[in-house]
Amino acid sequence: MERRTARILRGIAAALVFATAAFHLWWGFRRSVIYLMATDQWLASGMPPDPRPFFFVAFAAILLAGPYFVTRGLVSLRNAYVVGTVLLCGSIAAWVFWHTTGHGAFLVDGFSAPAAGGGGHHGGDTNTVILVLSHYVTEPVESAIKTIELAGVAIFVTLLWKDPAIVPKDRDTGAEAGDVSKN
Repeated sequence: MERRTARILRGIAAALVFATAAFHLWWGFRRSVIYLMATDQWLASGMPPDPRPFFFVAFAAILLAGPYFVTRGLVSLRNAYVVGTVLLCGSIAAWVFWHTTGHGAFLVDGFSAPAAGGGGHHGGDTNTVILVLSHYVTEPVESAIKTIELAGVAIFVTLLWKDPAIVPKDRDTGAEAGDVSKN
């Protein structure tokens, strides 16, 4: 991979990370403030609030810290690519987990997500893949963010494998020439 291509991909990856962080911060911050203002009410009722806003704000802060730490030389590019991949994959996995467990129904005893279309989330009739795909299709903002995160994962993995700033020169030239490297 050429250095120019790697720089462009790094810029695109940073933009995708910022877009993901911005969405999570936008969605989570105002809800976190509302929940914090009503702490005494939800503590008295014994019903925990939706934990996602707090996680979203923390996730956004971690995502925004990554490019800052890289530009200051506190984190290497290789580590940034690995952490970025893990964080974005974790976000996708958490989204799948949230939807396949009934939108937090597991947090409160005796509560279940409302049934939609007869099967609902806990009907047992809905395949996990079908359930996730239906959420992906019916929620355009969520699907856009998950697509951005998937693109970020693809770019991070590509950079981790091909970025000349972190790939040893012999592996990079050997892979391009089709040579088999010896260990």
